[in-house]
Amino acid sequence: MNYYKVLAKCGHVGRNKYIEKWFYIKAKSGKEAAKIVRDLPRVKHHHKDAIKDVIKISFEEYINGKKLTDQDFFFHIHNQREQKIYNCVDEEDIKEEQRKRKYKIKRHRQWLKADAFIKESNKELQGGRFYD
Repeated sequence: MNYYKVLAKCGHVGRNKYIEKWFYIKAKSGKEAAKIVRDLPRVKHHHKDAIKDVIKISFEEYINGKKLTDQDFFFHIHNQREQKIYNCVDEEDIKEEQRKRKYKIKRHRQWLKADAFIKESNKELQGGRFYD
Protein backbone atom coordinates (compact mmCIF):
# COMPACT_ATOMS: atom_id res chain seq x y z
CA MET A 1 0.00 0.00 0.00
CA ASN A 2 1.09 3.53 -0.80
CA TYR A 3 0.15 6.85 0.77
CA TYR A 4 -1.21 9.81 -1.16
CA LYS A 5 -2.37 13.33 -0.50
CA VAL A 6 -5.15 14.46 -2.80
CA LEU A 7 -6.26 18.05 -3.38
CA ALA A 8 -10.00 18.20 -4.05
CA LYS A 9 -12.72 20.78 -4.58
CA CYS A 10 -15.13 20.83 -1.63
CA GLY A 11 -18.56 22.39 -1.55
CA HIS A 12 -21.24 23.84 0.71
CA VAL A 13 -19.75 27.33 0.47
CA GLY A 14 -22.24 28.88 -1.99
CA ARG A 15 -23.50 28.42 -5.52
CA ASN A 16 -20.72 28.26 -8.12
CA LYS A 17 -18.08 28.47 -5.37
CA TYR A 18 -15.69 25.95 -3.86
CA ILE A 19 -12.88 25.52 -1.38
CA GLU A 20 -9.80 23.34 -1.87
CA LYS A 21 -8.85 20.83 0.84
CA TRP A 22 -6.16 18.15 1.14
CA PHE A 23 -7.18 14.56 1.87
CA TYR A 24 -4.71 11.90 3.05
CA ILE A 25 -5.45 8.45 1.65
CA LYS A 26 -3.93 4.97 1.73
CA ALA A 27 -4.39 3.24 -1.66
CA LYS A 28 -2.71 0.97 -4.19
CA SER A 29 -2.40 3.66 -6.88
CA GLY A 30 -2.96 7.35 -7.43
CA LYS A 31 -5.99 6.65 -9.59
CA GLU A 32 -7.60 4.63 -6.80
CA ALA A 33 -6.81 7.38 -4.27
CA ALA A 34 -8.52 9.95 -6.51
CA LYS A 35 -11.59 7.70 -6.83
CA ILE A 36 -11.80 7.25 -3.05
CA VAL A 37 -11.61 11.01 -2.46
CA ARG A 38 -14.22 11.77 -5.13
CA ASP A 39 -16.72 9.60 -3.24
CA LEU A 40 -16.08 11.26 0.15
CA PRO A 41 -18.64 13.66 1.67
CA ARG A 42 -18.26 17.39 0.92
CA VAL A 43 -16.29 16.78 -2.30
CA LYS A 44 -17.94 18.08 -5.48
CA HIS A 45 -18.64 14.62 -6.94
CA HIS A 46 -20.15 15.63 -10.27
CA HIS A 47 -17.44 18.07 -11.36
CA LYS A 48 -14.97 16.82 -13.95
CA ASP A 49 -12.18 18.78 -12.27
CA ALA A 50 -13.07 17.83 -8.68
CA ILE A 51 -9.62 16.29 -8.14
CA LYS A 52 -6.93 18.93 -8.56
CA ASP A 53 -3.77 17.03 -7.62
CA VAL A 54 -2.55 13.62 -6.39
CA ILE A 55 0.88 13.37 -4.73
CA LYS A 56 2.60 10.26 -3.40
CA ILE A 57 3.89 10.83 0.17
CA SER A 58 5.73 8.99 2.93
CA PHE A 59 4.13 7.33 5.96
CA GLU A 60 5.25 10.17 8.28
CA GLU A 61 3.64 12.80 6.05
CA TYR A 62 0.48 10.66 5.95
CA ILE A 63 0.28 10.52 9.77
CA ASN A 64 0.94 14.27 10.12
CA GLY A 65 -1.66 15.02 7.44
CA LYS A 66 -4.27 12.87 9.20
CA LYS A 67 -3.62 14.83 12.41
CA LEU A 68 -4.07 18.13 10.56
CA THR A 69 -7.31 16.86 9.02
CA ASP A 70 -8.61 15.86 12.45
CA GLN A 71 -7.86 19.36 13.74
CA ASP A 72 -9.65 21.05 10.80
CA PHE A 73 -13.14 21.89 12.01
CA PHE A 74 -14.48 21.93 8.42
CA PHE A 75 -14.50 18.12 8.45
CA HIS A 76 -16.35 17.83 11.78
CA ILE A 77 -19.47 19.86 11.02
CA HIS A 78 -22.56 18.33 9.46
CA ASN A 79 -24.23 21.07 7.42
CA GLN A 80 -23.85 24.56 6.00
CA ARG A 81 -25.68 26.17 8.92
CA GLU A 82 -23.15 24.83 11.44
CA GLN A 83 -20.39 25.95 9.11
CA LYS A 84 -21.65 29.54 9.31
CA ILE A 85 -22.20 29.42 13.08
CA TYR A 86 -18.70 28.15 13.87
CA ASN A 87 -17.01 30.16 11.09
CA CYS A 88 -15.11 27.16 9.68
CA VAL A 89 -14.24 28.66 6.30
CA ASP A 90 -12.28 31.85 5.72
CA GLU A 91 -13.74 34.10 3.04
CA GLU A 92 -10.36 34.42 1.30
CA ASP A 93 -10.22 30.60 0.85
CA ILE A 94 -13.46 30.52 -1.17
CA LYS A 95 -12.92 30.47 -4.92
CA GLU A 96 -15.30 31.16 -7.80
CA GLU A 97 -15.96 28.53 -10.44
CA GLN A 98 -14.36 29.59 -13.71
CA ARG A 99 -17.26 28.31 -15.76
CA LYS A 100 -20.59 28.73 -14.05
CA ARG A 101 -23.02 25.87 -14.35
CA LYS A 102 -26.00 26.46 -16.59
CA TYR A 103 -29.23 25.03 -15.32
CA LYS A 104 -31.44 23.40 -17.93
CA ILE A 105 -34.79 24.72 -16.71
CA LYS A 106 -35.39 28.02 -15.02
CA ARG A 107 -37.61 27.87 -11.96
CA HIS A 108 -40.13 30.43 -13.23
CA ARG A 109 -40.96 28.22 -16.21
CA GLN A 110 -42.26 25.54 -13.89
CA TRP A 111 -44.72 28.01 -12.40
CA LEU A 112 -45.83 29.17 -15.85
CA LYS A 113 -46.52 25.59 -16.92
CA ALA A 114 -48.49 24.93 -13.74
CA ASP A 115 -50.57 28.10 -14.18
CA ALA A 116 -51.33 27.23 -17.82
CA PHE A 117 -52.38 23.72 -16.83
CA ILE A 118 -54.71 25.06 -14.11
CA LYS A 119 -56.33 27.54 -16.52
CA GLU A 120 -56.92 24.81 -19.13
CA SER A 121 -58.41 22.42 -16.59
CA ASN A 122 -60.72 25.15 -15.24
CA LYS A 123 -61.99 25.85 -18.77
CA GLU A 124 -62.71 22.16 -19.29
CA LEU A 125 -64.58 21.93 -15.99
CA GLN A 126 -66.71 24.97 -16.82
CA GLY A 127 -67.70 23.50 -20.17
CA GLY A 128 -65.57 25.69 -22.41
CA ARG A 129 -63.95 22.81 -24.31
CA PHE A 130 -64.74 19.19 -24.79
CA TYR A 131 -62.60 16.56 -26.41
CA ASP A 132 -63.92 13.41 -28.10
